[in-house]
Amino acid sequence: MRAHRHPPRPTRHLLAAGVSLVLGLPAAQAQIYHLYLLCQGNVAAGLASPSGGSAPATPPPALVASRGAAESRFDEPSEKNLGDGNENVQARTRAFKAAAQRGNAHLDLALRDSNMSMFIQRSNVLPTGERMKYEATQTHYTATYFPARTSQSWRDWRGSWFFTWYPPFEKMSATRFAVDRQTGRLEGEVVGPQGEVLGLIDMQCEPRRDGQGQQPRF
Repeated sequence: MRAHRHPPRPTRHLLAAGVSLVLGLPAAQAQIYHLYLLCQGNVAAGLASPSGGSAPATPPPALVASRGAAESRFDEPSEKNLGDGNENVQARTRAFKAAAQRGNAHLDLALRDSNMSMFIQRSNVLPTGERMKYEATQTHYTATYFPARTSQSWRDWRGSWFFTWYPPFEKMSATRFAVDRQTGRLEGEVVGPQGEVLGLIDMQCEPRRDGQGQQPRF
């Protein structure tokens, strides 16, 4: 008489997928985000430079980006830029103080190291639900958000506080930012179509590890 054989037990991956299907969630959501950043600070707009233009002085080294890049990429700090660090901090502080408007800003991010993706969980300076690629160096997490103007997130965001507070932000072609991995400080810039800086973002981020942060909702 042939012995009855039990079917093999489902693997952990199949169990995760099954739970996702039962809950009506995409399987990708069951994947682990290794780091959550809860950031709060300020955004400044209506910047004035010493020459009377709209752009502030040289940005911090981690925000020196390759103009016109198809994907987000930040240059590594050079020895010259590192030597200009204090000058850049002072110029940024002056730009903030001279800005026509300043407002409270918040940004909650979820980072996944398996595919280097960054997810916007909650924010009033970037559209909630959007994803972007990020790069990790020994010193910074850096990313650039390019608006997908046809996306639902972008259309919903157009009526948010960010644009009603400062209408020229509607010209935004990118927002780039860097998070210091030691201090948690976030420095960002809202950039217009000609590369002009429309606004500055300064925040302090509080890290949360997997299991401590709220899972992405989208």
